[in-house]
Amino acid sequence: MIEKIDALLAGTAKETPQDESQATTFGGRKPEDGRIDWNRPAPEIFNRMRGFAPWPGAYTTFRGQTCHLWGEPVSKGVDEGASPGAAGAAPGTMLGEKNEWFVCCRDATVLRVLSVKLEGRKQVSASEFASGARLKTGERFGDT
Repeated sequence: MIEKIDALLAGTAKETPQDESQATTFGGRKPEDGRIDWNRPAPEIFNRMRGFAPWPGAYTTFRGQTCHLWGEPVSKGVDEGASPGAAGAAPGTMLGEKNEWFVCCRDATVLRVLSVKLEGRKQVSASEFASGARLKTGERFGDT
């Protein structure tokens, strides 16, 4: 890579035409691409959250409403510090308390919820959401 950059800077880089028989097209993003599949590991969900920001955003359902989420992975699996209770919990299950909320994902990975935006409402922190929704450990995202 350094050689290629040096060649570009020196003006000696050679163009290589694209092999059109190998070319593919991208069909574009659709709103349904942002739906969170809790059966994926937390790091993958996090990467999709970043990839689909700002549009269509990462979303799920909560009590029958569309719910956009922002979060971060906090574990890579049961053996690497997953939250207690994550190993046996179904994907999409919320664990937490007043100030911190987590969602169980595949392979007992856990996603920390940072903020939430229910349809028709403003974006709020996870703790504000939990307080307003009166969340209880064991409720699930993705249930309609």
